[in-house]
Amino acid sequence: MKKKRELMMTIALEQEKVNELVEHFYDKLLKDSYYINMFTERNMDIELLKNRQRVFINRLVSEESAQEEGNQVSQVKERHPFQIAPERAAVWFGKLKETMEEMDLDVSFKEHLIEKVDFLLNKIIK
Repeated sequence: MKKKRELMMTIALEQEKVNELVEHFYDKLLKDSYYINMFTERNMDIELLKNRQRVFINRLVSEESAQEEGNQVSQVKERHPFQIAPERAAVWFGKLKETMEEMDLDVSFKEHLIEKVDFLLNKIIK
């Protein structure tokens, strides 16, 4: 029983860090006029985007992630049917990396997430 409780606490802590990462990342993103305008034009629900981002990051860093790579590519393409210019993707990714560097995150978590996001971004950049 103690092991299960410790595992649940570890998962909760990790979720707490993911939540913090997403909040800080969107704080940065929503200061960029391009993203402010894009979200406004598309009438995006920012809280919904944040929730999706939290789920997505959790899936990317899970141990089962490598087995789901094809599914992740399909999911990203489905959620981003519009063209993404390389320079806009670079700004988005740069803000994510900047946010991670500012936070007290495990180095292996950061490296793994950066690798996964970079892989998927390269699948949707036009």
